[in-house]
Amino acid sequence: MTMAVARRSPSRFALLVPMIIDFGLPLVVFYGLRAAGVDQWWSLLLSAVVPAGVVIVRFAHSRRVDYLALFVLSAVALSVGVSALTGDPRTMLIRDAWGGLLGGLIGIWLLASVWIGRPALMYLIRAFVLTKVGPDGLRAWEGKWDTDPRFRHGLRVITFVWGCASVVNVVVTLLAAYLLPLDLAPAVLNVSWPVILAPTLIFHLYYTRKADLRA
Repeated sequence: MTMAVARRSPSRFALLVPMIIDFGLPLVVFYGLRAAGVDQWWSLLLSAVVPAGVVIVRFAHSRRVDYLALFVLSAVALSVGVSALTGDPRTMLIRDAWGGLLGGLIGIWLLASVWIGRPALMYLIRAFVLTKVGPDGLRAWEGKWDTDPRFRHGLRVITFVWGCASVVNVVVTLLAAYLLPLDLAPAVLNVSWPVILAPTLIFHLYYTRKADLRA
């Protein structure tokens, strides 16, 4: 058992590393520079370059074109250019907030699907179900939608929860970018999603087991 735990530990740590880099490293750079006396504009600029550097390193490692990564690079370049013209550090914060708008649109789609057709989460996790139980298991899992009212209700509930979490995150980040002091806003923008994600994921794991939604 000890050996099995030891084998699993690196994979769990590997899952945490991207989150630490993506959310934690920009904050370390920003607040480290602010503590060193660097002004807000340069601190935000250099911390905004961190995601771009991470994208470049990942591309060099994998040698695969990642269109989401290209979007991140484009957004960083645009915000830096606009901010350089205006001299306003808040421009970069607003870019970060609006960059997360895609998550809000997904949240609205999730919420709408609760009442229209099948819940969108059913389609989003389809690939995971297929990987776990294979084609026959996937057909059996999807077939429960037509025969099991409890299954339908459970999928609607969990889809509603994820939709709310996505929308709340966008609202929080937009308010932070526009209203909070510049030295506080980067922290809120970077930690809002992990803070919202953690209880949402815990609820997801608990509820999908309780409502027998797993394949």
